[in-house]
Amino acid sequence: MKECKKLITERRAITFFDSAKEISDDLIKEILETASLAPSAYNLQPWKVIVVKSKEKKKILKEIAFNQQKVEDASAVIVIIANPKAALENIDKVLDSSIELGYMKKERKEAAKERILSVWQDEEQAKRKAIRDSALFAMNVMIAARVYGLETHPMDGFDEDRLKEFLNIDKYMYVPMIIAIGYKDPEKDLLPRAYRFKFDEFGEII
Repeated sequence: MKECKKLITERRAITFFDSAKEISDDLIKEILETASLAPSAYNLQPWKVIVVKSKEKKKILKEIAFNQQKVEDASAVIVIIANPKAALENIDKVLDSSIELGYMKKERKEAAKERILSVWQDEEQAKRKAIRDSALFAMNVMIAARVYGLETHPMDGFDEDRLKEFLNIDKYMYVPMIIAIGYKDPEKDLLPRAYRFKFDEFGEII
């Protein structure tokens, strides 16, 4: 419990990254696979990622992100993609797994499939579910990064249309955020954490 709280409280949106340090592909994959344990509606996991690591591509991405230097200095930038067609694309694999693991009887598959797809056929609901669940995944990415001593910075300051064109992301997809990931520049000092509201300022128990 203490270690979990430590990881959450230590996480900061780091602005200054050590541009000399790299992250291995295997470590990035491990972080992302750990993060993929995030919950999602019907376990459809409506997220995709593109990890931008090359210096040339990060330089282009920096321009798309309104010239924010951290994009270029970070070891990598994780592009979080919300897929509103996840139900159609993932439903059989997810339900077959549920049957195999004993969560569902085989004869109930078609009824469950029809019910789930009917919800995701509504474009607004599909968009909302995809973005919400992708955001849960993204938060897990940032917490998992702390386990390995890495820092992150979630960003929504970018031209989404240019980003999709640059990375060949289908137009029907959404990019709720990109996450710079790497190591803090050791020559930079962090200011104290910005003000956080106390429970009485944002919540109530009834």
